[in-house]
Amino acid sequence: MALAEFASAEFDRMLAEARSMLDAMRSGRSAPSDEEEVKGVGEAADGRVTVTVNSSGLLESVELNPRLLRLPAEEIGEHIVTAVNAALQDFRTKANQAVGAASVDLNALAASMQELQDQSVRQMAQIGQAFNELLTKLDGMR
Repeated sequence: MALAEFASAEFDRMLAEARSMLDAMRSGRSAPSDEEEVKGVGEAADGRVTVTVNSSGLLESVELNPRLLRLPAEEIGEHIVTAVNAALQDFRTKANQAVGAASVDLNALAASMQELQDQSVRQMAQIGQAFNELLTKLDGMR
């Protein structure tokens, strides 16, 4: 095996390995860390009800202003539902923004890597062929 053929095969192997790692990343993304946890906050009744939901979609806190307790129970319940829905909507908005800001089109990246690999292998083969022709000419001159 000529040196250029070996280099071309080794280069092809390294790019194939990089593509397989990308494919592995594409198939299983890691969850955000606790530091990056997105939370949603919602309010109702002019701020007298504040609700926070965490990234699991669970209620994290419900804060009621004591003045709210003067209202009928049915009205308090409606305000809590409004605040929870606002918190869930806030969470969805923030989560979509976080995903949009951090997302990479892995399919386009993989296609670009494939194209790069194919082009590089062709170029390495041409370089190898040129070296082999040069070595053949040099051997003929001896």
